[in-house]
Amino acid sequence: MNYNNSDILWYVLFASNGKAEKIKPYLDDVSIECFFPLYYKEQRIRGSERCRRVLYPLLKNLIFVKASKNILNPVLCDVKLRLNIESDLYYRDLADKKIIVVPENQMLNFIAVAGNETEQVLYLSNKDIDIKRGTKVRITGGTFEGVEGTFMRVRGDKRLVVSIPNLFSVATAFIPSCYVQTME
Repeated sequence: MNYNNSDILWYVLFASNGKAEKIKPYLDDVSIECFFPLYYKEQRIRGSERCRRVLYPLLKNLIFVKASKNILNPVLCDVKLRLNIESDLYYRDLADKKIIVVPENQMLNFIAVAGNETEQVLYLSNKDIDIKRGTKVRITGGTFEGVEGTFMRVRGDKRLVVSIPNLFSVATAFIPSCYVQTME
């Protein structure tokens, strides 16, 4: 079957109890592009003063999947059977119950920020910040070069904030002003 590129979208899947992490290998096996953001956290070694860096899920119940629904639906049916999931996996907007689809450019910016395991990233509820108060920018250098988002003060530092509407936002570590280009 032939599909055009307009059929391929970024969907948000929700699986409670940390099952989103278990869905990723199934999607990888059938070559469906997905993104499950992870971050490093310092963990103290039991009975020792030493610490080690351990990868943890940024959002343990959400996974982002890029595919057409015609290809994705049979795979999700199989995943639900194998992992004993009874609920629908598509994440829906609480207000109108529509399946949430993330635009390609927003998803690429989100992946650039949340997928960077070496930089400190803050996860923020969209209720915690007023994205309208910030300035739309593009980063011109450094780790986040090319990423577009909103430049604003978060927890005392000027940071790049990438927002996914109806879900959440992520903020980078401090960004020097010399790397910030205003978009208008």
